[in-house]
Amino acid sequence: MWVVKTKGKTYYVEHVECSVPWSTKETPDNSHTKGSIKVKDCLLMIDDSNCANISKLTIFDKVRLRNQRLGITRVITRYGIELGVSLEKHKIKHGPIKRVGGGCGSTFYITDIYEEQDYTVLALVVTEVRKLMPNEPYYKMYDDPKYANENDIDLDEYDEDDD
Repeated sequence: MWVVKTKGKTYYVEHVECSVPWSTKETPDNSHTKGSIKVKDCLLMIDDSNCANISKLTIFDKVRLRNQRLGITRVITRYGIELGVSLEKHKIKHGPIKRVGGGCGSTFYITDIYEEQDYTVLALVVTEVRKLMPNEPYYKMYDDPKYANENDIDLDEYDEDDD
């Protein structure tokens, strides 16, 4: 087992892969470890195999992590006008509403909701609104509209149509 520490949390992993530069820190007075490897400005992802992957932290990762820390909820719906009217009517604080293309010519509207409790209100008044998870392409496209093209993402598999 390896020990990975970040932001005050400790993770025990089977393997560590690091694709960014690192430095060493000697701690000869520590009875448990005589040294450690330090990595700055990086993204730690632990996969299903309990392997820690340490990679470069992008500006989009910083925004996503900041949003999670602040409790910001990113939502998606097909109904842009209804979304805009409901946000205004219920005085819900939000980010810009962005339109993104989906598979088969579909269109979606995405925005950030700044207060978690406002999502509950929004879910009751807007048709087919849902939270986006940070690993979804639409979540990433809100920050970087070129994301889908650069990563050859087939957005058809992320559409929720049954037809």
